[in-house]
Amino acid sequence: MKKQILGFAVAALIVLGSAGSVSAAQLAAWDMYGVGTVSSVNPTASAAFVTADPMKLGPGLGTSGAGNALSSSGWGSTDTTDYISMGFTVDAGQAVDLDELIIGTRSSNTGPGTIGVFTNQDGFTSAVYSITQQGTDYANSIIDLSAFSGITGAFEVRLMEIGNTQADGSGNTSNGGTFRVTDYFDNGSFTDVQFTGDVAAVPAPTGLVALISLGLCGIVARRRRK
Repeated sequence: MKKQILGFAVAALIVLGSAGSVSAAQLAAWDMYGVGTVSSVNPTASAAFVTADPMKLGPGLGTSGAGNALSSSGWGSTDTTDYISMGFTVDAGQAVDLDELIIGTRSSNTGPGTIGVFTNQDGFTSAVYSITQQGTDYANSIIDLSAFSGITGAFEVRLMEIGNTQADGSGNTSNGGTFRVTDYFDNGSFTDVQFTGDVAAVPAPTGLVALISLGLCGIVARRRRK
């Protein structure tokens, strides 16, 4: 019986320390190839223990025709409903350490000139990164999100305009101007829009581990006295 208790306690420590641990470079992804005039794009990949959410336009934006992109118009109003969102939900008992957001973007000349990357971790209050749109040039960004660790539940990013200057720098952003999210492009190859990072089981509370450890010590002490 004591051997069974000892075996159970050791197994419990092992499970608490490492069970369900998974490392995934790609957490959630959206392939923009072939996307037309739509208001949302379904995810094409999710890591184990992660459910990617659709990439979608905020209610203040309208759709815009552009191939291979989620394209939007209506940025001239510059209010909190003007955004493009993407994110994922982590399964219960798991946590995510983020690494990067890989993304391509483009504005029209009269579309937004500066796009901020905001997250739900502070209620979309402060941009963690800004993307500068130079005229109609594509901007390919690899955004460091490693400051976000131990994420549980829902994680959401919103792309929102900072300021009110259009991409060619000649005036205020126009409602007729457009902004689109595309695949990342580098050296002749395309990479899906994606979050990267690691997902693993949430560590057991310190008090629980200590309690099991004390139980082990008690079992060992009894065996020695005999």
